[in-house]
Amino acid sequence: MDLSKIGITEFATKTSGIGGIIKKNPGDFIVQEISLNGEIAALEPNPEPIENNSEYTEFTLVKNNWNQAILLKKISDRLGFSKKRLHFAGTKDKYAITAQRISAWKISPEQLSKVSIKDCKLGEFEGKDSRLELGDLWGNRFTILIREITAPKHKLISKIEDFLKELKKLGGLPNFFGEQRFGIRLNNHIIGKKLIQNDIEGAIKSFLAGTIENELAEGKEARIFLSENWGKFKDALKKYPVYMRFERALLNHLVQFPNDYVGAFKKLHKNTYKLFTHAFQADAFNQELSSKIKNDGSLSEGGTLVGYNTELNDFQEEFLKKEGLSKERLKINSFPEASISGGPRKFLAEIKNISYSLENNNLKISFDLEKGAYATVFLHELMKV
Repeated sequence: MDLSKIGITEFATKTSGIGGIIKKNPGDFIVQEISLNGEIAALEPNPEPIENNSEYTEFTLVKNNWNQAILLKKISDRLGFSKKRLHFAGTKDKYAITAQRISAWKISPEQLSKVSIKDCKLGEFEGKDSRLELGDLWGNRFTILIREITAPKHKLISKIEDFLKELKKLGGLPNFFGEQRFGIRLNNHIIGKKLIQNDIEGAIKSFLAGTIENELAEGKEARIFLSENWGKFKDALKKYPVYMRFERALLNHLVQFPNDYVGAFKKLHKNTYKLFTHAFQADAFNQELSSKIKNDGSLSEGGTLVGYNTELNDFQEEFLKKEGLSKERLKINSFPEASISGGPRKFLAEIKNISYSLENNNLKISFDLEKGAYATVFLHELMKV
């Protein structure tokens, strides 16, 4: 994967990479939420219900290869309640085994314990007077299996130890935004930039017609057709498969109203707008962090995310200027939900409790990483791929 597309152009560590492959199976990537008081969500939660007279029931949800939003909707449907009754501290990966805490409003442990869904476990029920909010976690414990490493065992151990010494000397993990922030096609920041520039047609074109190498053939062909035949929305709609429901919703609108790009974009959920502009913000941060690493700048000081409410440094001013933008443009009048106010973000993320073991050509490595930081960045540095 070419991470230069998302602003990651430098390695902070010099040790040569160990190579290998990740995520061959969901079980190769295990994520356990760590609460604000340091408790780690169990992978085998106690399923026994308890008496609960509190307003909320908090429980551990373990899922295997489930999209979090889809699974929570399925759980709420089984219970006959709105998904809005379920709250969480953070979003977890799909292609992984993950354990996290969930708050359920006025749903009893008894009801929750009866939910039976494949590759999903509920347990460790607890009564609470308040619900979980986004960000109510310290971070996550990752246990990752890296397969098919070709280096001899003694060389591999030497590389790992040298790498860990470098990280310790650095004072943490470079706090790059990982590829998840940029969408599966790594182009959310491009859509965000077009949105901020008020080029709504350009934003829609990037959303509908941007392709990636490993996209399913049917979807890729549809995107290529539209890219080469922009404006032929009716013909394109016939080519977009039914599973591309968001793309089809936009196209359906453009078939009826060919020049109403604002109306078409509004077919997306308001929460989606910010995914794009936050990715633009992340690209700016990644480029700044890459520049600091390249120029041996200090990473111990705190950084900031570009936004209409933050004081921009020289790098950020130049970044926006290069994109034909100013700080004021980050407040988007046509799509206010997409506006980005900015805020602090450290250049180094805290990483601790690193341990590893070797088995044949595989490496199992475990570590605790603070919230907002990406395990894939750690792997990028370690594997150098």
